Amino acid sequence: MENNQLYSEIIKLKYNSLSKTEKKVADFILDTGYQVSEMALSELSGTVGVSDPSVVRFTKALGFKGYSDFKSHVLRDWGKESSSSDTKKFVDINFSPNDTLDSIPEKIIRNTIQGLEDTLKIFNTTSYQEAVKAILQAQRIEVFGVGTSGSIALDFVSKLIRIGLNARFFTDNHLEQLSCVSLSKNDVAIAISHSGSTIDVVDTLQIAKEAGAKTIALTNYKASHISKYADIELLTGDHETTFYSETMISRTSLLSIVDMLYMGILISDYENFTSRLHKVNILVEKKNF
Repeated sequence: MENNQLYSEIIKLKYNSLSKTEKKVADFILDTGYQVSEMALSELSGTVGVSDPSVVRFTKALGFKGYSDFKSHVLRDWGKESSSSDTKKFVDINFSPNDTLDSIPEKIIRNTIQGLEDTLKIFNTTSYQEAVKAILQAQRIEVFGVGTSGSIALDFVSKLIRIGLNARFFTDNHLEQLSCVSLSKNDVAIAISHSGSTIDVVDTLQIAKEAGAKTIALTNYKASHISKYADIELLTGDHETTFYSETMISRTSLLSIVDMLYMGILISDYENFTSRLHKVNILVEKKNF
């Protein structure tokens, strides 16, 4: 456990390794925030509906000595946030039917910023470097997702094709699965899913892994289904908004990870890839009047 990490970051990084009961405690604490620092052990366990030992096991699973140690860390984080000069972050960014048109732009921007910052806080640099290396070394790159995640997958493939990499995207999930059957250890499969529980995407990543390909998942920190078949995970930390789930903050966070991967690939062989991009840009310019 990094002592300088916020308690919320630690929970999100450890979330998928927690038991079902421990996740109940984690969900409550992430939802209520610093209120837990004012709760006795029995009060917290009673509110969540778990035993006192379950709460203690939860704190130890995070790397703390016990509940008191965890509460001290929460209080420390509360002090950090309270002393911050950025008071705008306390603006209510949740949406409701009572919102006015004037309030929407600021809430969208602040929600987006919060989602991106949340993602950066739990971003695993080692996993990122491994993903960039795997994509660079792959003979074939399959990128897939459905719905909104499908449009993000297509964006990623478009970027990779521009710099000359052998990347593919199918709008038909059945075709994507047929394609993944023929993958090998020399190939990479990249699944994009905010929920991490979309059956078609999870099944496709499983097929790719069983075929021997290196598998990468771009998903949120709570995603447990897709993580079973991912060799590398790149996680978003944002909470989705109450309206139009999976198309607002999650989309922006996933796109930011796509851009991180793309730029990481680009600078790994800058002269070569920018030369290819130059040729593409000339081609595109000729398409304009």
